[in-house]
Parts: sequence; C-alpha cells; structure tokens
Amino acid sequence: MAQLIDIQKVVVGTKNLTATVRIADGAPLYTSEDLEGTTRVYELLPDIINQACMGDASSTFKDVMGDTELAHLLEHVTIELLARTNAVGAITAGRTWAVEGQDRTYSVQFVCPDDVLVAGALSSAVWLMTWAYMDGSDPVPDVDATVAGLVGLVQSLDQEPAPPSLDAVPDDIQGPDADADEAQDDQEQQPDEVPYGEEGELDRGPRMSKKIL
Repeated sequence: MAQLIDIQKVVVGTKNLTATVRIADGAPLYTSEDLEGTTRVYELLPDIINQACMGDASSTFKDVMGDTELAHLLEHVTIELLARTNAVGAITAGRTWAVEGQDRTYSVQFVCPDDVLVAGALSSAVWLMTWAYMDGSDPVPDVDATVAGLVGLVQSLDQEPAPPSLDAVPDDIQGPDADADEAQDDQEQQPDEVPYGEEGELDRGPRMSKKIL
C-alpha cells in the first residue's frame, strides 16, 4: 500500500510537538476530493465530528470535515486517538498550517503531554488515513487495538528498569583504578547546559486556528 502522508520532520518542544508532513503527489489535498475515503475515516472514528474546531466556519469539525485539508483531518484523527487513550487529560489541542514555499507540505502541531504518545498517535493516524484513502479493503483497521497499542507502548517505557548503579558493582569487577577514574571524572569540567528556547526555540509558524477536543 502506497503512503499517503510522509512525516518529514518532528520537533519536540517544551510544550508542543510539531510535525512537518507532506501529502503524496497524486493524492487528494482536500477531503472533498475523495468523499469515499473521508467516509471511511468517519466510520472508523465517528466521534471525530464532535470535536471543537475553533477558527473555522463552524464551531465543530462536523461542518468542515467534508471539505478541509487532509493535513487538517490528520490533526483531528491524531487528537481523537489521543483522547481515546485517556492518558492526556481533559483537553487535547492542535493546529495546522501550510508551509510557505513548499508544495503539499504542512505543519501539524499538538499540545504534548507525552512526546512518545503524541508521536505514536500521529504515526497511527497516518496509517489509518492511508488505508482510508489509498486502500479501503478488508480487513478494516481495528481502532481499539490501535489505541491499546499506544497505551501499551507508553506503559512499557514507564516500566523500564533504571540502569544499574556503579556502586552496586563488586569492587573486583570495577577494577583497582575505579577510584582514580572517579576522581578524575569529578575534576573534569561539565559542559554548560543550553536551555531550550534560545537558539533552539521552536518556530511555531503563523497564528492559525486551534482545534480543541
């Protein structure tokens, strides 16, 4: 199955995750260009139409889903998957805007309570939409299983054991020079920590509409 959306870059900031995505050549740019694919997305995630959609012609996604950018739909599909995990709090928000000077390319940004969870939901949303618009055959994707997989991924990372401390290693394994090495390490100057938000500040692009679940 060909890929509908290419995730070209992901930037994780202190509060947001921003992905640069490109819609494949020959694929529809708007949901109105392939209403069968759009209907498949709705059938997978019927609650998506109840999401608030601030800044558009309507206050809910229901009235714009039939004629909006696929990148905007990707945003709402990702938000719906995040909401179904029950792991991101009561409000999940995102926004989408076209990247100036780059054909078929958009920035999609999400409030990021957990970068692994948001990135996983975005990747899953791309997969679901690729099936809807470029395949549509059986078997139909199992959304519940997809959500369970996202939850399991985050839980598995939370449960990873911490690496063993050097203090717990027997002296004969550390070696006779361990104390000398440790003293030398203490004397080495540690690099200054560069706070995120100066040279590495995330460019949030032009102010766009915000979609809040």
